[in-house]
Amino acid sequence: MKYVIRVVLAAVGIAVGVLAVASLREATLSTHQPVAPDSRIEVVVSADSKRGSGGQRLDEMVQAQLLTCRLVVSSDLVGAIEDQGDGRHFRAVLQPSMDQTNRRQFRGCLEDWLIDDFQLDVIRLAEIGNSD
Repeated sequence: MKYVIRVVLAAVGIAVGVLAVASLREATLSTHQPVAPDSRIEVVVSADSKRGSGGQRLDEMVQAQLLTCRLVVSSDLVGAIEDQGDGRHFRAVLQPSMDQTNRRQFRGCLEDWLIDDFQLDVIRLAEIGNSD
């Protein structure tokens, strides 16, 4: 009887281990899905700087961070980065759109502190129509 209990416990332990490894693999694996080449994605960010970086304006720091972060994905900026009227919110369009993995990487890059005393918060990162 003790032998059967040990075998059952070992089997349960192995099953839990396999499920844990499979879950971890799924959570950390970067898999990419195809996106249409003419698709577009809009990003709207809120920018904040405590002191500025070497006399740079906020819009220049936004541009620098967006251009740097677009290097980690397969999308290019389309047109200019637009100030949304208050000097703190900016909108950019990239093409092609991004799959979920690229969206997660792009958002993470944008919200990292790449420039001293400068922070971006992503307000919207969503696919848009081609009538833009």
